Amino acid sequence: MKIKYFLIMILAFTCLNITFVQAKDNSADEFYNSLSKNEHPYKEYKNATLNIREKVNGSNLDEIQKKLGKYALDSLPTDYKGTELYFFASVYEDAQVLVEKAIFYDMKGNFLGGSFSRLAKKEAVLKGEFKGWSEQAGTEEFSNENPR
Repeated sequence: MKIKYFLIMILAFTCLNITFVQAKDNSADEFYNSLSKNEHPYKEYKNATLNIREKVNGSNLDEIQKKLGKYALDSLPTDYKGTELYFFASVYEDAQVLVEKAIFYDMKGNFLGGSFSRLAKKEAVLKGEFKGWSEQAGTEEFSNENPR
């Protein structure tokens, strides 16, 4: 009888361990493709100027800023040092606007935070080419596939 309980405990522990390892081994692309099921979905802009999908350690977020180059974010969270994260960013730029969004998830798929910014280019406003935003910015911007 004790052997049955022992075997059941070992089997349960092994299954939990395998599940954890599989979740941690998902690539950023695999995790991105599963986001439609997430409470906080994220979609890249369809005609993005730049998209980044990375699995990164929270201590190395400076490397992300380098990859973003001229589109570097104003601030990145500092409270995830030593933590593995999924980081996604999408940037859309044309003659009139610059729109950036970025989002963080932990290895279990929990939403940790994000940022969103949109700017009308001064030249487009002065020339009268920029007619304003079609909608107010909101949290749905993360799941929107095109800037508004």
